[in-house]
Amino acid sequence: MTYKDIIAPVFGLPEDESALTAAGEIATLFETRAVALIVAVHLASSYADAPSTLSDVLKDIAAGAQSAAALERKEIVTWLQNASHEFEVRDVQVEGAVDQGEAEAQARVADLVIMTHAPEHARARRSFVNRVLFKAGRPVLMVPGAPVQHRQWRRFVVGWNAKAEAMRSVQAALPLLRKAEQVIVATVDAKPGLGGHGPAPGHELAQHLARHGVSVEVRNLDSMGRDTEVALIAEGRAIGADALVLGAYGHSRAQEFMFGGVTRALLNSAPMPLFLCH
Repeated sequence: MTYKDIIAPVFGLPEDESALTAAGEIATLFETRAVALIVAVHLASSYADAPSTLSDVLKDIAAGAQSAAALERKEIVTWLQNASHEFEVRDVQVEGAVDQGEAEAQARVADLVIMTHAPEHARARRSFVNRVLFKAGRPVLMVPGAPVQHRQWRRFVVGWNAKAEAMRSVQAALPLLRKAEQVIVATVDAKPGLGGHGPAPGHELAQHLARHGVSVEVRNLDSMGRDTEVALIAEGRAIGADALVLGAYGHSRAQEFMFGGVTRALLNSAPMPLFLCH
């Protein structure tokens, strides 16, 4: 298994430079194709960051090739032309992407979707990634928006809770894990049990990964009263991890919204990329 198609949705620069950089690095690592999906957000869109007056919207429409969305696209294309890895460029309107199913249609035929977690266009980004995770069932690599960092993609922490979502994320990340120099399977306050972790938390997964050629180590972390995400972030920092690999939204989205959850907390605080699958 390897990655043959990588897609990076781009809402604007500079915030999406991180995702494009990561997409180029991973595409180079696997000698594969990268697609920049430019998501146009017009002033009149309900997904715009701030409401615009009718006069501003009409002026923007009349501007044509000089509209805000057109100028944003031009800036993105210029960045892509100067990138170290070649990108195919596709275009979509934000309404088509997140209201009419084009997000999952694009994602279904990609091995990996790479997105920036950033405050700009937050509602559109949230809707897009939810459609990819829940409707397309594809893995998403969420990259912090700033600062832009160059990574080797050689060190990973797998946040293991013995759930199906976590296993799907591990399976989707396997091409990266097999190339890695260091992979830590990290459990937090895990208890042995026949229906979950087994007699030795994390060890069955480690043996499975080893049979796939992954160099892996198990670390059973004591939270010491910390939240799970804090313990995982600390472990990631300790090894200089390029990403945390974990299942996304183990509870229902309604429960996550009402009570929070590890996924939401990590998206809000993780200083490193998150490799997610639902």
